[in-house]
Amino acid sequence: MNKQQFGNFIAENRKAAGLTQKELAARVHVTDKAVSKWERALSYPDVTLLEPLAEALGLGMEELMSCRRVEAAMEQMEQIKEEPMRTIEKEKPVQNLLEISRESMRSERRKHVWQTALALALMLAVTLGAIWYCDTYVSEQLDSPIVLKETVGNENYLYVEDQGHLLRLKCGAEVDFNSITLENEHGDVDYRMDCRWNRRTYEGTVSACEATGSIFLGGMMDVQFEVERDQLFWYDEVNYTSEDYYPDPYSEPRGLLYLCNYRFWTGKWDMETGEWKDRETVLLVEDCLNAVVDDIDGDGHNEVVVRTRWPEKPYMVYDWCDDYKVKEIDQFWLESVPPELQERLLTIPEKSARAQARLGSHPPVIGETL
Repeated sequence: MNKQQFGNFIAENRKAAGLTQKELAARVHVTDKAVSKWERALSYPDVTLLEPLAEALGLGMEELMSCRRVEAAMEQMEQIKEEPMRTIEKEKPVQNLLEISRESMRSERRKHVWQTALALALMLAVTLGAIWYCDTYVSEQLDSPIVLKETVGNENYLYVEDQGHLLRLKCGAEVDFNSITLENEHGDVDYRMDCRWNRRTYEGTVSACEATGSIFLGGMMDVQFEVERDQLFWYDEVNYTSEDYYPDPYSEPRGLLYLCNYRFWTGKWDMETGEWKDRETVLLVEDCLNAVVDDIDGDGHNEVVVRTRWPEKPYMVYDWCDDYKVKEIDQFWLESVPPELQERLLTIPEKSARAQARLGSHPPVIGETL
């Protein structure tokens, strides 16, 4: 017996009993798709279904296993008497039952293998997902100054520095956004924040934010560079220069080498004493890559354009506020500036690297004397 013979026998007897595949399936408690597979010789029934299947088709177990009704067998015996030279293979119901049993066992083993493989794959996916999640999302308490407050639509955001990047943290309902001040007369104000953020996007949420009472003061070295002068804000002449150069601790991944402070002040240089007279600081920009004076908005008044150390907020502009009767300086952020300003805002190591590249020589390495 083979699957085709067995399937044809089931189909013939189902039709003889006036049953549809769906009706036969209901009697045996399987799906009509299972019955269809039996009749198309795609599979055997499970051994436990043979007796209910025989009963549903009006057959005995021996008839089902031999794929022949008793009446047909009797007719064949009569033909054997009339034609003694003709031999007909005897059906072996027990062997057929064993064949179906073996096929069911093989099917169960395959099913078990697939179930095991699926379970292992699911466990691996869950493990990898957990590793990815733990590596991607961070929940921690930060003690840090706040670099920027920003409101977009109806949502408030705080920007905090972490490993050379700015974290963009959406304020929760418990955060008193309006009471947060970035600095006071002593320096930058330190805050303790409960945060959850994504390492890949540098975005997250802050659920609590309280001032610690600590103050951060700037300045690391006393290196002075050439003093420049220009018209700026409401002043006819402002002096400015970079100072306090020091290595950027997060420079290597981005190829940046040094940070500095930029100071803008008024006063007159006394040639006799070698000192500034009536010196007054107009603006101090701390921990930046570079700064230039330029009329970036074309309003006839110069502004200070700063290249920050954060790739998320690369440019900052300090400008005289809209109401020119009030002598106050506003600041705002830009995602980009014109190419000529980008060139002017390159750091000294970056300019040197470009010059070396044009000459076909190797660029300077971090820590190399320029």
